[in-house]
Parts: sequence; C-alpha cells; structure tokens
Amino acid sequence: MLSHIKGLDKVMNNLNKEISKIKGASMEGLIEATILIENDMDRTPPLVPIDTGNLRSSFFRDPRVVNGSPVIRFGFGASYAWWVHENVGATFKRPGAGAKFLEAALKRNQEEILQIIRETVVKR
Repeated sequence: MLSHIKGLDKVMNNLNKEISKIKGASMEGLIEATILIENDMDRTPPLVPIDTGNLRSSFFRDPRVVNGSPVIRFGFGASYAWWVHENVGATFKRPGAGAKFLEAALKRNQEEILQIIRETVVKR
C-alpha cells in the first residue's frame, strides 16, 4: 500500500527513525500511539471519509515482536484505502473529510506519538 501513497513513506521513515532511538519501547506504547492516530483521523480534518463506513471500520493494528523488539503494523484494510487517501480534490459526503487523512494525522501528532512511546518504555 505504501508504494501507492505519495509522501507517507517519508513521514513513516522519519517517525520510525525517531522511534528506533527510544530504547526499551514497549508494545503498550506502540498500541497507544496507533489509538491516538486512529482517534485523531476521526476528530481533526482531514477526517477519514465515511460514505458507507467500510473504510473507517477497516483500520487495523497488527502488533508483533520481531527480533526481540515490539513492532506494530497499522493502516486500513479496505482495498481502495490508498485510492481514497490519495484522491486530492475529491468531494466526500462527510463534512471535513479529505484526502491524506492518515498522513496528516501522523505529521500532526509526531511529537505526541513519540512522547507516548517514551512514557511507556520498559526498563530492562
């Protein structure tokens, strides 16, 4: 999906670079950060478009441990999510909805995301 989304890969790479500097990041912090992102896309424009509700309800988080470190994959499972995300200039039924909703939420909340992860660091 990221290959279809212009700009999101750069945002995610920058965020992942900063997260990797946090020693002892916990799964709890990663999950809490994705909850913040999901909630923000529903409160702050551009909002997730809701024509039928399928896109919005397809948001997922997939926490895993990779090489002993917590990792979380998240996004939208609807097959057309990338198209809606990139459809700049489209008119959506939901007031305040618009393209780039995920990218905007990540950019807008980067510092808060990092703070959540820092606050839940596991002392090893």
